[in-house]
Amino acid sequence: MEKLTHNQRWQNTVTRKEVDRLPTFYSATDEFTDSLQKYLNCNLDTILYDYFDIDYRFQGDGFEAKSWEPLYIGPEFKKYEDGTFENIWGSRQRYAYYGNGKYTETVEFALAKAETVRDIEKHLWPKVEWYDYKSILPVIERYPDYPFMVGYLAPGWFAWEVRGMSQFMIDCLENKAVAESILNHICDFGYEYFKKIIETVKDYIGKNVHCIHLADDWGTQQDLLMSPKVFDEFFAYQYRRLIDLAHSSGLKVEFHSCGSAIKIFPRFIEIGVDIMNPIQTSARDMDPLKIKNEFGKDLCFSGGIDVQQVLPKATVAEVKKEVFRVLDAMGNGGGYFPGPSHNIQAGTPVENVVAMYEAIHEYFGMKISLDKK
Repeated sequence: MEKLTHNQRWQNTVTRKEVDRLPTFYSATDEFTDSLQKYLNCNLDTILYDYFDIDYRFQGDGFEAKSWEPLYIGPEFKKYEDGTFENIWGSRQRYAYYGNGKYTETVEFALAKAETVRDIEKHLWPKVEWYDYKSILPVIERYPDYPFMVGYLAPGWFAWEVRGMSQFMIDCLENKAVAESILNHICDFGYEYFKKIIETVKDYIGKNVHCIHLADDWGTQQDLLMSPKVFDEFFAYQYRRLIDLAHSSGLKVEFHSCGSAIKIFPRFIEIGVDIMNPIQTSARDMDPLKIKNEFGKDLCFSGGIDVQQVLPKATVAEVKKEVFRVLDAMGNGGGYFPGPSHNIQAGTPVENVVAMYEAIHEYFGMKISLDKK
């Protein structure tokens, strides 16, 4: 068939129509991205759009690289003399360094000592006015032939950010009113945040704006992080009202959940999730063929190329073999967006990542080339 635009490719994939190839995306740490540019001796745009020919525009400075988030314009975060700083939830963080890379680590949770709902109510919660929603429009207008996913909210993760992961889990069992209040505040904010995003991009919905992004990691390497009962009691309603908002506006929903989350996929289907990401195939029971056979009629899938064992440790030939295996399993009948199963980490051989994108194209009888200078 004739070559599709990136936008057409996305639309055909999610509706299980014929495509020239399945649409791809890029997601990596800053450290790996730097090594990629040095290896190929050219800038990132050239690599992603001329060489890899990926189908999502890469924002790169948000929580999820393929989801475009509005620019933060709120109050400046408080900074301390010891180098720590507060985040949007009022928790105190620091940078933890590993080699040339770094990540944020919370050292003081804003609501760690809260005991009652009143304590939760008194907290300074983020406001939707703290974002410039029009900041996402220029790229959407500039690239009408690319699909866009807009906004990001992770209710559970943000609850841990403000309360502490262990304490929030205890709350779900012993102090349910506090757990519910925290989630209500986060999702009330999220609902208004997505409303403003939707209002801002309304003229592009159905054209090149297609999706919103929700996230919470429900899986560990071996099993669920929290029980389906906790999902049903605390999270299902919160997710559903955000999903219903998106659907009523003509948008689909991609949900990010790491780890062995297959046991809870039926719940995601029930609440209306359209696309599951990142399909961590190295986690227990996350076999791509099993996932596709059991849930492929109700869910699309995004990711699946392992960043834990395959990309960092395999040979180029082994990488290509694995890409073909996953495409055989998940690509049949559409509904699959091949790409890394999470952010590609520092130290991953660049040759293996190049091989991943080459293999995706080769699977569909195509070829990508960029002479290394």
